[in-house]
Amino acid sequence: MKNKYYVEGMTCAACVSTVESCVKSLPDVKDVSVNLVTTELVITSDNLDETKLYEAIYKAGYKINKEKKVNENKGNKKLIIAIIISILLMYVSMGEMFGIPLIGFLKEKIVNALVQMILSLSIIIMYFKYYKVGFRRLFQLKPNMDSLVSVGSCSSFIYGIISIIFIYVGMKNNDVELIKSYSNLYFDSASMILVLVSIGKTIEQKSKLKTMDSITKLMKLAPQESIIKVNNEEKIVLTKDVKEGDIVVCKQGMGISVDGVIVNGAGSFDESSITGESIPVYKKVKDNVISSSMLLNGYVEYEATKVGEDSTINTIIRLVNEASNSKAPISRFVDKVAGKFTFVVIGIALISFLVFMILEGSFEFALNIFISVLVVSCPCALGLATPIAIMVGTGVCAKNGILIKDAEVFETLAEVKTVVFDKTGTLTNGKPEVIDYTNKDVLELIYNIERLSSHPLANAITRKAEELKLDVREVKNFSNIPGEGVMGMIDEVMYYVGNLQLLKSLNIENINGIEELINQNSKEGISVLSLANDKEVLGLIKLRDEIKETSVEIINDLHKAGIEVVMLTGDKTETAEFISNKLGIDRYYAEVLPQDKQSVVKEIKKSGMLAMVGDGVNDAIALTEADIGIAIGGGTDIAIDSSDVVLLHNDLYGVVNVINLSKKVMKNIIVNLFWAFFYNIIGIGLAAGVLYYVNGLLLNPMICALAMSFSSVFVCTNALRINLFKGKEVKRMKKLTVPTMACMHCVKRIDEVLKKVKGLEKYSIVLEDKSVTLDTDNEKVINKAIQELKKAGYDCE
Repeated sequence: MKNKYYVEGMTCAACVSTVESCVKSLPDVKDVSVNLVTTELVITSDNLDETKLYEAIYKAGYKINKEKKVNENKGNKKLIIAIIISILLMYVSMGEMFGIPLIGFLKEKIVNALVQMILSLSIIIMYFKYYKVGFRRLFQLKPNMDSLVSVGSCSSFIYGIISIIFIYVGMKNNDVELIKSYSNLYFDSASMILVLVSIGKTIEQKSKLKTMDSITKLMKLAPQESIIKVNNEEKIVLTKDVKEGDIVVCKQGMGISVDGVIVNGAGSFDESSITGESIPVYKKVKDNVISSSMLLNGYVEYEATKVGEDSTINTIIRLVNEASNSKAPISRFVDKVAGKFTFVVIGIALISFLVFMILEGSFEFALNIFISVLVVSCPCALGLATPIAIMVGTGVCAKNGILIKDAEVFETLAEVKTVVFDKTGTLTNGKPEVIDYTNKDVLELIYNIERLSSHPLANAITRKAEELKLDVREVKNFSNIPGEGVMGMIDEVMYYVGNLQLLKSLNIENINGIEELINQNSKEGISVLSLANDKEVLGLIKLRDEIKETSVEIINDLHKAGIEVVMLTGDKTETAEFISNKLGIDRYYAEVLPQDKQSVVKEIKKSGMLAMVGDGVNDAIALTEADIGIAIGGGTDIAIDSSDVVLLHNDLYGVVNVINLSKKVMKNIIVNLFWAFFYNIIGIGLAAGVLYYVNGLLLNPMICALAMSFSSVFVCTNALRINLFKGKEVKRMKKLTVPTMACMHCVKRIDEVLKKVKGLEKYSIVLEDKSVTLDTDNEKVINKAIQELKKAGYDCE
């Protein structure tokens, strides 16, 4: 069982490491994941003691809540006030240096010093949280970024107070040299460090919020309220209160709140938020509707089938959130490094302080070095480098109709060397069509037996039989014969429908001619099923599953990326070879039974990282066996149990997109990590004075604070570049419904109209479903076609 909380007070990767370690120490905790970007703490435990959890988190210096707290306005107001005070402080401490005259009483040295102290103290009080958390973590020997900032700021402030005391003593004793030696008070450093870090955190937070835009938009898609029918009266309820079986009403312009089946009415739906398909889909009674889709026109009543967390949109949101909060192996490694980072920085700061005390003999100079080293280091950049890129990558995936279950998917997909495709429904349309049969009597017998099967070929036969309005007859003793076909008794005669293997197992004589016919058709990608009784073959039926138009292009793209393409199919070797040659596939495995796919995938895996693409249902075991399982869905068919990636668009472009996007995310993470490590190595080195005796270069603590703050901003901004990813898109056809199209005369008239539309090369007119499909995604051409049809008297939907 997963429990989710939100942690207050985390500032860097060291905080993440601390929270994870203290939660892992609790009894019955199986797994812990902390996300610095979203502040989410996810605990896997079947018996979590929340009292102990809250105590452990509090002792570590943090707070947790069940709901995320947002107090952005208050923080902004405090920052504005702090900036104003900082400007006043800079005027008092450095005004004369820049030629700005001071007000009379500020010219007095001791008064000026006291004013600086008061202004600095007011900022420290405002941001006392840095001290509170930082020193608590330091005393617990688990220092974080707040510890570095608070020690640096506190050291400056204490030095300033000591300087005031010596200035006072110098004034009393008229000791000009003593006053001069303590003229640099460091109050400006003490407070500006806090202000600059807070400015950086504010910008960083805004960058983080931008990375979560895709998830936020997803959450806004589903309507918060629904209209349900109770005793034939409409009642408005919260969507979360809709129950399975309720009749939900959706009117024109409204969104579908939960998944369901239409029981009354019809209309055109925009499902682009889920499937990515821009063309509206016309739906009627018995059709499924998907939560978050929009009813563009019409009126429907539908029965709720998937509600609450089970609805399509909530499933998508859950998957995106889980993926965003998960950690890739590279992220876990960085967390371990960051956990030790602050100890290393404090050690370097102390060594630098001692070295320059000895070499320069100046406490003030050595203190400057000490503070600079503490403040310039940035564990934040280390902590954000990986999760921020994963967060953006996950959002971009969702925007492109790709759902991933875990952040590790990005890392694995970027290394994939082989992609294995299941044939039926993946490389092909998955909807075979009957192209020939012996006669209607044979077709009727085949239909009655096959209608009890769920096989794609059986569905094709059923569609053809229903189109011809063939009789439905009683079938007894129906049974599936795995890998061969089906059998059933009609009018006391046992019939068998299946492949050549079935005929051979029945020991039917004289099948040589049929075997030759089947083999010849297989070479052309045609499947042949035989109808037989116990003695002889009674007839044949031919079916063909057309290859998807996008398959060739996708396989070419994978080859260009240096990826080997393999095909698995249960078809005969001849059929597999025909399709393999047509698509340019590197290797194929034919006549593979569903239960054997796992072992084939296991064998292929030995040659390198492997991704398997299938429908997520029949290929569940093989998808699980692969390093990455990619399931192609159709909006509602989300096979989350067997796959690591779900493509909501029912096409193959998502395969190339998710692989390319994974490579982009991993490159982004590497750039972020390089920057974080490079910045810290260079920044800490310069702050520690390694070049001081070479060219006199030394960093001021305030410059260090500014650099530290904006190193995190750089990491966040770099991650946002992932949003620029442009995936391959299917050329979408525009389907129009023409309700007034009634006869072939109308078809002829519409054809004449469309021929005159410039830029429209191809189109199809189907009288049966009163539709016109335009083979273009050019909006100008589409609008022109609609305009001309309306002029001719044909309204379009």
